[in-house]
Amino acid sequence: MAITEHNRFQLEATKLGRNVVFQVTVFEKRERNKARLYAETQCFDPLQYLIQFVIRDAPDLDGVIEAFSKQLVHRGFAPVKYRVKNGDGTWDTWVPVPEV
Repeated sequence: MAITEHNRFQLEATKLGRNVVFQVTVFEKRERNKARLYAETQCFDPLQYLIQFVIRDAPDLDGVIEAFSKQLVHRGFAPVKYRVKNGDGTWDTWVPVPEV
């Protein structure tokens, strides 16, 4: 079993009139010729102090973003846009988050 960094993305969401940009590192775990993605991030909220977001067993990066967006909506955030880091270290352009 090997765990390696798969990718990074940033996702901007709003809550109570405040914009928050989440910095998310996605890890890939390989077992028996099968790869699954995992990600985790957190933020501070004036009402609940610390909120953690954990994504497990996503099939691909789109699955990670979808699961993360669902968790954001569940906690009162409105996902707005995201961008992915390229292999050369630069960021793609911001694109709207798909509806969940």
